[in-house]
Amino acid sequence: MKTTFVKITSTSFILILVLMMLTNPANAQRDKHKDGQHAANREKMEAQRVAFITQELNLTPDEAKGFWPVYNEYDAKRHELSKSFRESSHMNKADIDKLTEKEASEMLDNQIIEAQKYLDLRKEYHAKFKTLLPAVKVLKLYNAEREFQKMLMDKMHNNNQKPSSDKK
Repeated sequence: MKTTFVKITSTSFILILVLMMLTNPANAQRDKHKDGQHAANREKMEAQRVAFITQELNLTPDEAKGFWPVYNEYDAKRHELSKSFRESSHMNKADIDKLTEKEASEMLDNQIIEAQKYLDLRKEYHAKFKTLLPAVKVLKLYNAEREFQKMLMDKMHNNNQKPSSDKK
């Protein structure tokens, strides 16, 4: 007899957890603890990112002193753009099917506008980074950002996988 396991995606899993928490008001105290833990995890991840980028770029103390305030400003603006984009473009399939052609066209145009805002921000800070760091280190920065993001995604993927007990 073969056992079949249902594979739950991380998004589905999170949705189930959120629904469970919303249905139980007794979780309020635990939610405060989780928010604090989430903030601590975010701070830990941010410290790891700073250490990773600093190491990958091999920043001198003087370079780091000029670079990090500008990079943090860039990152905050980038985060706000991403948040805005997610909020304005997030729709489920049922909602998309209800859009008129005009609404869908406006939404598509807004996605291009948001992408252009992101590109404009990147171009602005690209020029700033080149005044602070040699071009080779700016290239290393972009590579380090991708590598760190990949490491985070791999870690999340590995944390969400459970060992299979389906042995033949």
